[in-house]
Amino acid sequence: MSMVSQPLTFADLERIRETSDEQFELIEGALFVTPSPSPLHQMVSRRLSKLLDAAIPDSSIGEFFYAPLDVYFDDQTVLQPDLLVFLRDRIELVGEKNIQGPPTLAIEIVAPSTGGRDRGIKRDLYARYGVLEYWLVDPEARTVTIFGELSGGHYGREELSSDVSTSLIVPNLSANLTELFAPIRGV
Repeated sequence: MSMVSQPLTFADLERIRETSDEQFELIEGALFVTPSPSPLHQMVSRRLSKLLDAAIPDSSIGEFFYAPLDVYFDDQTVLQPDLLVFLRDRIELVGEKNIQGPPTLAIEIVAPSTGGRDRGIKRDLYARYGVLEYWLVDPEARTVTIFGELSGGHYGREELSSDVSTSLIVPNLSANLTELFAPIRGV
């Protein structure tokens, strides 16, 4: 006789976090450990944060956040995008403890251990739950793929860039990829 385990919930995730220093995400009831970011990952994240800060200079436009921060989609799906943007029309989803719904823009910086999940199930979940735009930033390939034109829970547009990436929905947000992926000084 085999036992069927029940999918985990947000309450389970909170209990697990009480006894662990690991970062976790909950994807359709399954628990995933988020590995510690590399220096390259952190450098790219910092550079993207600067671009977001320039594009969203004050709260009249919106707000942006960076991981770790829970985005609660439902009781069995809680993700932590590397960076996320809320334009004014979605700012009410920002709660005291976490985010209660889809950001305007989610950005994932691909790591070797998370690339498959970022390219597949997370992209599909972001579309299903209504994230208007998704950036998949790949430091090794030195590319950014922008998914947009959300319709019926799927992205209708996929744009791969290796020179300049420009947001489809966040005004004044673009990234020169030569600058974004420039080597760490002194390395």
